[in-house]
Amino acid sequence: MGMVMSFIACFAQTKRHYDVAAYLYPAYASDDPRLRPFWPTGMGEWETVMTMQQRNPGHYWNRRPLWGYINEADPAVMEMEIEQATSHGVNVFIFDWYWFDERPFMETTLTNGFLKASNSDKMRFYLMWANHNVENYWDTRIAHLGESNIIWRGGVSREAFEKMCRRNIELFFRQPNYYKIDGKPVFMIYELSTFIEGIGGVEQARDALKWFRKEVKKAGFPDLELQFTMWAPQFNYSGFDAAKTDKPRDEFVRKASTACRTTSSATSST
Repeated sequence: MGMVMSFIACFAQTKRHYDVAAYLYPAYASDDPRLRPFWPTGMGEWETVMTMQQRNPGHYWNRRPLWGYINEADPAVMEMEIEQATSHGVNVFIFDWYWFDERPFMETTLTNGFLKASNSDKMRFYLMWANHNVENYWDTRIAHLGESNIIWRGGVSREAFEKMCRRNIELFFRQPNYYKIDGKPVFMIYELSTFIEGIGGVEQARDALKWFRKEVKKAGFPDLELQFTMWAPQFNYSGFDAAKTDKPRDEFVRKASTACRTTSSATSST
């Protein structure tokens, strides 16, 4: 019993605060005209759910959303989601965020819904740039054909990257509830290989990330906290802060090592 009590006391002394984040896919919206080519009924990705049975004959589908086919770009709807999330311990939303055809895509759930919700101060958020290609399977009208033709490419030029980053700094990073670690805005990149290909190569990608950090500092922040989606263990690209490894094993890690900065082992979120 004494050992158990000692363990509990020790655990209590070292108790730390953890932020719990959930990814939010923002396609369940009805006020974004750019979604219509993919989901023509005007309900966004809900159309995929609603038509599951007819698109897959013989497959039994008896699922219905508890709140109905809601519009997540509606502040009133987002207020309900924030209440549910925070009451169950989730205090950060990671928004899938897209940039296609030289402009943002599927952003209204964030700009019209979340940021305009009366209780948005209860929930913090940050962006995960989902820079993957868009293929035909997104379009419910032709997805059954099984073709993988690319509609939009996720890679961007240096000029487009700078335009995108400047916009995000001003529009999102400055929001009081944008998620930060040690005062540094957090930004995640989904596909690093696509980023490198679009920007022109390894050295160009390294230089672009260094520029991004400088722009964030010019905006008054101590630095930028870069994250990436991890596809395999012990796999990191220098220039990124999350999940660093001391065993780099690809060209970008070796060449971009000077772009990264060592992060403190103890960080605090704001």
